[in-house]
Amino acid sequence: MRSSSSAQGKEKPRAARAVPRLRRGVVGTLEAVAQEIAAMAPACDTVAFITSAAAFAFVLTPLAFLLATLTMFIEVNTLYHLSRRHASAGGYYGYVATAFGPFPAIVTGLMYPVYQIASTAAIPVYVAGVVLPGVVHYFWGVSLPGWVWLPFIVVFIMVPIALAAVGIRPQMKFLRYAALTEVSFLAITSLIIILRAPDNTWKVFDPFAWQAIYGPHWKAYGGPMAALGLGMIFGLTSFIGYGGSAPLGEEVRRSRDITKALVLGVLIVGVVLTEVAYGLTVGWGTDRLTSFASSAIPGIIVYTEYLGIAGGLMLALFAFNSAFSDSVAMQSNAGRVYFAMGRDSILPKFFSYVHPRWVTPSKSLLFVGVASSAAAVASAFIVGYYSGVSPLAMLALPATSQRIVTALGNAFDFLTTIALVGFITAHFINNTAVMVMFRRLRERHFGLNKVVHPLLHYFLPALATAIFAFVLVESIWPPQFPVTQAVIVGVALLAFSIGYTAWLSRSRPEAYRSAGVTVNIVEEERLESKG
Repeated sequence: MRSSSSAQGKEKPRAARAVPRLRRGVVGTLEAVAQEIAAMAPACDTVAFITSAAAFAFVLTPLAFLLATLTMFIEVNTLYHLSRRHASAGGYYGYVATAFGPFPAIVTGLMYPVYQIASTAAIPVYVAGVVLPGVVHYFWGVSLPGWVWLPFIVVFIMVPIALAAVGIRPQMKFLRYAALTEVSFLAITSLIIILRAPDNTWKVFDPFAWQAIYGPHWKAYGGPMAALGLGMIFGLTSFIGYGGSAPLGEEVRRSRDITKALVLGVLIVGVVLTEVAYGLTVGWGTDRLTSFASSAIPGIIVYTEYLGIAGGLMLALFAFNSAFSDSVAMQSNAGRVYFAMGRDSILPKFFSYVHPRWVTPSKSLLFVGVASSAAAVASAFIVGYYSGVSPLAMLALPATSQRIVTALGNAFDFLTTIALVGFITAHFINNTAVMVMFRRLRERHFGLNKVVHPLLHYFLPALATAIFAFVLVESIWPPQFPVTQAVIVGVALLAFSIGYTAWLSRSRPEAYRSAGVTVNIVEEERLESKG
């Protein structure tokens, strides 16, 4: 670890340089929590990831989301310790640099935007390509064309980029109201569904209680535990945006605002998503989940059945707004990490540009928007082709055609699984960074701390990593299209990141050594407090 004394000794020379900076002190705890919630997009998860998880886990979907929530809450321990020692626009990139070193930091910095971009690209493909046509057809009987999702790339990718680029204040004002209203709506309405549903049972949390009904379906995946693991892929992917407040490290009023947001964000979203997954499962009927998984908009159908047309339409509207907020938050995060890496000369200086009026990394944000748009278009048509739908048919068939729904659903699964690989990679390195950091600190502990220290700093990070590894293995074997193919692409991107970092360490040793530590607000606050 780059120790505090080392960081302190180098602080003045770094501070003397005219390094690009973002505006400090404009984001508070509430706004940081809203960024966390928006980046995890619970209403969008309700209509997308819960459906995808149910395609494998069926009645065990609530258990998949509960386990995903517990895994992420274990991960809070890791980010809590890292965020107390570093804060900057680099987010995880800076955390790992401070705790572990430049090589893993650069790999993390390259992989973090990968999963933000892939997850953003999935939004118009599924929300505009599957959910929107399903809603319009379900309520009004109108069939939209299969290409309807293409113009929505502008709505769900480029317009959010514009909002993120024009300044952090407008972005935070929008997200604060949108995110907090969203989780309140989901918590209240899913509770109403649970209270009215006739199928309430704790057995949805028992993977061995449903063999008679779902055993033949689970057999294709390797049994109930394997199916649960596949369901957890989408449970964990629902938390892709977790850590979304970390790249706001330079713009918060106090660095500890990030630490608070990291804890509160995952707690709020995890509890609400598990509640919603349970509500939709018992609301649909615990013995009828095969039809839930094959429906394009099962969540909206359940809401309509229990809360009327107004309830179904409100969920749809919240899902669309959630998708928009998610795109704003995730692209904002990816752009800030690219900005930090450009500032450190890890990426071209193009990425370090700060708009003189808006004080945002506008060029990095534009790059993220273009990359997300390209990934959406390419994945939809390529995965669609291998799903048996030609590019011409993708444009000519109605959006509610089962072939189009299957093709775009597969494209969504492909993109979100790539995102999961990046997500797991980043958090695997974060967990390792915590263990390495405390190993290097060689702190002495007495009394109860002799037990707490290894639990918090070694056991819990290792446990979270083991769970991530289990989910990743379950996504690879037995092979499942397009999940396995997406893992291969994700691993290829990881290999490129490792190769690029190795090349950088030899060709640009000065930039390599300073990776991730050019700016550290925690250190600056400590120096300021000393006067």
